[in-house]
Amino acid sequence: MQFTNSLTHETKYFSYPLHEMKIEKDPFVVHMGKNSLSAKKMVLDLKEESFEGKGELFFGSWQEIKKSKLRPNIMGPITYFPNECNHSITSMYHTVKGNLFLNGKNIFIENAKGYMEKDWGTSFPEKYVWVQANGETGDSIVFSYATVPVLGKSATGFFLVLHYKGEEFRFSSIEGAKGIEFQPRENGFFMEIQKRKERVQLECTAYHPVNLKSPHMGGMSSTIKESLDGELSLWLKKNNGEEIVFVSKRASMDIHYPIEGKFDK
Repeated sequence: MQFTNSLTHETKYFSYPLHEMKIEKDPFVVHMGKNSLSAKKMVLDLKEESFEGKGELFFGSWQEIKKSKLRPNIMGPITYFPNECNHSITSMYHTVKGNLFLNGKNIFIENAKGYMEKDWGTSFPEKYVWVQANGETGDSIVFSYATVPVLGKSATGFFLVLHYKGEEFRFSSIEGAKGIEFQPRENGFFMEIQKRKERVQLECTAYHPVNLKSPHMGGMSSTIKESLDGELSLWLKKNNGEEIVFVSKRASMDIHYPIEGKFDK
């Protein structure tokens, strides 16, 4: 488990022996030490010499993405194949409330915005960017552009999901959306995507990144950089010509893509 404070830019990683991890199936609950996570709440009990974090956070109803047999989640039909890194969106938006006791300070949380996803497999992609941000009243965005191994070769793909005022806008290379331009930068990137008459531009910059433990060949032996203070700007032109602008200064971002990578078609 890893706990990051976006105000102080400090992060703590906690490792547990396998016998301290337990899974309940009905209802689904994951236990790790004295910590637990379910669809309804998260219990935290983290402690080391210089850090103590305890609390109980309760989740509102999940706002899921649209699904079908061919689209069981964001990876579409390749979800059914073995992948080095599998990705699934659990909730684009939900409310969070509760209490957090952090190094002697009690923090009361009410009407906070939540997002939840999961990854499983053996390693993260060799190069990728990922960004997520919540807006007001259910608005949320998540985007990723990655190079991954597929059938012994490397393939590059992307997805973008935007929930905005009750509508879902979805762009995915697996489902036929076209990447017009991808420009990685030292601490960010620019992306332009087209799907039929819809076009979207996304510009992101990460600030104050911290070291985040990441998987490599089945073990948590690698490290990436993650920011909780990113700036995100999205412009989308709908099929009917209407425009959507989504801006956030509290976006979460991973930028793990070489600048010389440019656009991989």
